[in-house]
Amino acid sequence: MPQEVDKLGTVRVYPDKTPVYHQGDTATRIFRVNSGVVMTFRMLEDSQRQITGFCTEGEFFGLSPNGEHMDGAITVTSAGIQSVSIAALETDSDLRTRILNHSWRKIEDAQNLMMTLTKTSSEARVAAFLVMLAERKARRSEDDGIEVRLPMSRLDIADYLGLSRETVSRRLNDLKSLGLIGLPDTHTAKINQFAGLRRCAGLSAAH
Repeated sequence: MPQEVDKLGTVRVYPDKTPVYHQGDTATRIFRVNSGVVMTFRMLEDSQRQITGFCTEGEFFGLSPNGEHMDGAITVTSAGIQSVSIAALETDSDLRTRILNHSWRKIEDAQNLMMTLTKTSSEARVAAFLVMLAERKARRSEDDGIEVRLPMSRLDIADYLGLSRETVSRRLNDLKSLGLIGLPDTHTAKINQFAGLRRCAGLSAAH
C-alpha cells in the first residue's frame, strides 16, 4: 500500500479539535486519515449537532456528490491527514477504484448507524457502537480481549447515538458491571465477551 499512500502526497499534522473543513465549503479535495481520529458532523436546522462518523487510520472522508461538503470535519485527536484533489482522480484509475471501494464501506456504515439509531434500548445502542469499533479494528474478529480506543468525548458518542452524555456513561458502566467490557481508563474499552456484547446489541452471530 505504500505506493497508494504516496499518491496522496505529504502528511499534514492537524492538532486535536482542529477543523479540516466546514459544512457548506466547496469540496475540491478528498482526505485520508494517516493517523489519529477525525469526526464528521452535520449541524441541523434546529442547531442540533448530529455526528455522522468517526474516521480512523486508513479511512477516506470528504467525499461529496455535488461539489459541496454536506458535513463538517474536525480532528478528535492530533491527526496526520493526506489529501488529493478531486480533479486528480480523473487521471488515476487505481486511486479512483480504491476510493469507490471505500465509498461502499461508508454506505454500509451509514446503514449500520440507521439500524443502531432505531434500537429502542440505549444499552443496545452503546453496545452496537463498541461492536462497530471492535470489528473495525480487528477485521470482524470474534476474539475476546480486543481493546478499542475511545478518544472522542462522551458527548460526541451521545450525539452520534442520539442519547444524552449521562446515559452513555451509565450504559458503559452497566456493560462493565455485566462483565462484557472493561474500562481501564476514560478513553479505552476492553471487550471481554465479544459474543455477549453482540447479543446485547441485538446483533446476529459475527460473520
